[in-house]
Amino acid sequence: MALPYTRGEIKDRARNEWTGGCNVTLPSFTSDFSGLHEAAIRHDIAHAARLGYWGTLVASESGTTAEEYRRFLEIAVDAAPRDFRIVAHLSSDTFEETVTIARLAETLGAEAGLLSYPPSFRPRSAADIVAWTKAVTDATNLAMILFGASTWGFKPLHPAGFPVEALEEMSRIETAAALKYEGGGPALMSSFAEVHARCGEHVIVQNPMEQHAPALSRGYGVRWWGTSGYEAFGARVPQMMSALNSGEFDKAMEVFWSYHPGREAKGAFHATFSGANLIHRNGWKYLGWLQGFNGGLLRMPQMRLLPGQMKALRAGLAASGYDLPDDDADFYAGRVQ
Repeated sequence: MALPYTRGEIKDRARNEWTGGCNVTLPSFTSDFSGLHEAAIRHDIAHAARLGYWGTLVASESGTTAEEYRRFLEIAVDAAPRDFRIVAHLSSDTFEETVTIARLAETLGAEAGLLSYPPSFRPRSAADIVAWTKAVTDATNLAMILFGASTWGFKPLHPAGFPVEALEEMSRIETAAALKYEGGGPALMSSFAEVHARCGEHVIVQNPMEQHAPALSRGYGVRWWGTSGYEAFGARVPQMMSALNSGEFDKAMEVFWSYHPGREAKGAFHATFSGANLIHRNGWKYLGWLQGFNGGLLRMPQMRLLPGQMKALRAGLAASGYDLPDDDADFYAGRVQ
């Protein structure tokens, strides 16, 4: 399957057709963790589409081998309903594997790739980051979601965690469609304002955290958000984003506040692993399971999910009025047998 666009069409396509939220699909494994659970993955792709998401990030960094990730991406593309977009996670150990995944996503007809930087990549200047990024984008016609975050360890090059001058130059790359910006630390919104001013002419600039969606919609006209674990809140995140995009701000805020206890619980959970530079993916799997996704543990090594953490997350969603499964013991086996 060919890409549904040419290189020259990417920026206009993103501006005109990318609306809503891109959630995250984590892999599901067989009960003995010897391989991927294809039926469970297909269930999760279909469920995300039913809930109203624009598309989904097929996440790496979740216990798959390089070969398994490629198969995971193939399953996801095949399972995706019409007009449900698949984003490849270009997070690998090497430049070569990053390009391999990008080219596979291109061959499969995926919508985009979320660009990451290997831990072994240690730039000495903003120019080094731009050069590495351009080397990837020159090797594929896939639309790119640039990812400006402090996670990569680039803070010695800029206090925000990612050199703004690099982002500005990268935003002009022909295949750059959007910028997922999470820099600035406690100065996030001021940092976002600078990055939007310098890059917004060339790409969609957005922060993926759903709690900022109303502010970004009203203040900057953002209409697309991602990628993030929105599935923790079921259909309410796409409902809120749809209302924002329709100009129904009061309706959007009604939905926004309806799951605030769940948002607080998830925020408190995230605070427990602050500084790890890694997401508690098993926690995300559990939150997804509470909302109808497959669930099940990821292959080790992963951060362990403890019963007390599950209880607190469940309580937040229950207080938000969600209809939840009765027994957490069912999470471990997964919904799809």
